Amino acid sequence: MAKRMLRVTLVKPRQLEIGHADIPRPGPGEILVKVLRVGVCGSDPTIYHGRHPYVTFPVVMGHEFSGTVAALGEGVAGPAVGTRVTVIPHLVCGRCRACREEKYNFCEALRCTGAEADGAHVQFMCMPRKMVLPIPDGMSLDDAAMVEPACVGYHAAKRGEIRPQDKVLIIGAGPIGLFCMQSCKALGVRDVYIADMDSWRLELAATLGADGVIDVSREPLADGLTRLAGGHREIDVFFDCVGEKGKVLDQILSLAHRGTRVVMVGVLQNGYDIPHLPDFVQHELRLSGTTMYVPQDYREMIALMREGKVRTRGMITHTFKLADIKTVFEMIERKSERFFKIMLTVND
Repeated sequence: MAKRMLRVTLVKPRQLEIGHADIPRPGPGEILVKVLRVGVCGSDPTIYHGRHPYVTFPVVMGHEFSGTVAALGEGVAGPAVGTRVTVIPHLVCGRCRACREEKYNFCEALRCTGAEADGAHVQFMCMPRKMVLPIPDGMSLDDAAMVEPACVGYHAAKRGEIRPQDKVLIIGAGPIGLFCMQSCKALGVRDVYIADMDSWRLELAATLGADGVIDVSREPLADGLTRLAGGHREIDVFFDCVGEKGKVLDQILSLAHRGTRVVMVGVLQNGYDIPHLPDFVQHELRLSGTTMYVPQDYREMIALMREGKVRTRGMITHTFKLADIKTVFEMIERKSERFFKIMLTVND
């Protein structure tokens, strides 16, 4: 194996440096992963533009990735070299109560690779053994890289404490919204609807199993819910996969019947405006936050993908080589092409 590898570093906002570095050696308890696929997350442009609150520069981006085991560190018995894997992009203390219970998203020392620690825009990367999970023979490397965003949607679906008889509305038909929608279906919910202002995304949602779609650029959300569910008061669980300034959450609060469950999946930005927030108390709503996932979500999502209950068909619209990463962010910044999910290939 060569001693040097390609590494892409964001040295400061909007300035990517394509260079080389020594291939790292796995330490005790670590695995050296040969990176083969890296998904471009919706948070990556935020990091690229210097708007992410927890990122310091320079940083190597990339947290949705898959590859193969290249080497094992001291004390690591497996998986064997050559095994295809997906990776949980978490670095944790390993000692606190949250870590002992495998609730790594609650670890106070948590660092996410690609943001608070260097990530997968490299050819080789060392990760703790407990964060590296083998994938089934039938799973593609593209799907393996998509397990991470799929688990964000899956963990959110669980936070809704959904029941088979519930009627569910997802607002926001991006990758997380589509994975949340499919996760609700996989967990047994019969009626799952999704709303967005992009008809192209809603068409994809329909092919992936949505029971009804609402194009809010063409009809008010309340009218769409009347058409699909018999009225907005019929919805039992709302998922806000938009966040931003709180416009969607405020609309949910104005529509939800008393006792409804609401899950905030999208990240609220500073300066949010939510005039109906008092209804959260007055109507005894249950508002739940959700952050990332836990290892059990990964294990269950791998099984759901293997069984075909959660699919990615049609989601990856563009594929680029890692060396062409500057072109990717130019395309995103200029909005020169319509895209849904962008996948980077490495070591091909």
